[in-house]
Amino acid sequence: MPVISDLQHKILEQFGRAVDSRHFYLTGGTALAHFYLQHRKSEDLDFFTSAVGLISAFGVGLEHHLTQKGFTVKRQRAFETFVELHVSKADEFTLIHVALDTPFRFENTRQFDHYPGLNVDSLTDIAANKLLALFGRAALRDFIDVYYLIKTEKFSKTQMLDQARKKDPGFDLYWLGVAFERLKAYQQKDYDLSLVFDPLKAEELLSFFNQWGKEIASSLSG
Repeated sequence: MPVISDLQHKILEQFGRAVDSRHFYLTGGTALAHFYLQHRKSEDLDFFTSAVGLISAFGVGLEHHLTQKGFTVKRQRAFETFVELHVSKADEFTLIHVALDTPFRFENTRQFDHYPGLNVDSLTDIAANKLLALFGRAALRDFIDVYYLIKTEKFSKTQMLDQARKKDPGFDLYWLGVAFERLKAYQQKDYDLSLVFDPLKAEELLSFFNQWGKEIASSLSG
């Protein structure tokens, strides 16, 4: 089962040909799933940059480039540090997010043969951002991604925590434990769980983060 749609594949083929695309890199769930873990489907494309002042103009340029290549593009939101594009072709659509990232990085971006000119975020940086995303918004897909990063032994819990601390000085173990509690609001029928290729039960996910939460609480009280 493919991680990305045919439309997303075609967009990634074109992205590296857009003007100033060298300043941006694919990151987030799609980069994690397609290039590293192959654990779930992903429905949007996130491109980050640390170049201040480039996003708005690049969003316009990317919209123009994709339109020239036969895609239908609608600008949903456009700000100085964030642009969202709705891109469709035939009966498929996806969202593109272009956003500002912090300049701190663990590793250089990577390139893969199938997508000339496309920069892809490193696994280490994606992992740190994923735990920070869970810390901040606690979306179900963030729990899923962090779970698989550890289950597949790409990183240990300790490594994940250390990387998050280094990337964001505001990262806090107590509030991470609070974020873990928000997993209880999700159920097996929630859409994000249906995107996972290997059957994953909500109870299994909850058990994993409950145990991790207990470990955090123990470390804070000790």
